[in-house]
Amino acid sequence: MAAYDDLDVKRIFVVGFLSIFVLAVTALAVQVLYYAMLTTQQAETAAESDYRRQQAILSEQTAEISNYGVNPDTGNVVIPIDQAIELMVKENKEASKNNDSKNTDSDKT
Repeated sequence: MAAYDDLDVKRIFVVGFLSIFVLAVTALAVQVLYYAMLTTQQAETAAESDYRRQQAILSEQTAEISNYGVNPDTGNVVIPIDQAIELMVKENKEASKNNDSKNTDSDKT
């Protein structure tokens, strides 16, 4: 009489479950490794980056607004920005003092 051949279902389920588990753990490990390496690479790139062009433009603009001169197109006198700011603050203080004194004079009459 022939022997009855039956599949070992329990072993198939165990091997299938373990395969799925190993695949999931491997996928997560690869993802964690990828993002860790990405973060490291971005940090290195940022540390080594060089902003020569932007620094050159900024230096040029700073030099341009820090010098005295005359605009040849309009004939306007150019003064350094720091001095212009100081003059504007001084003028505004004087204007507010004049307005305050006018307001107090008009209140008296």
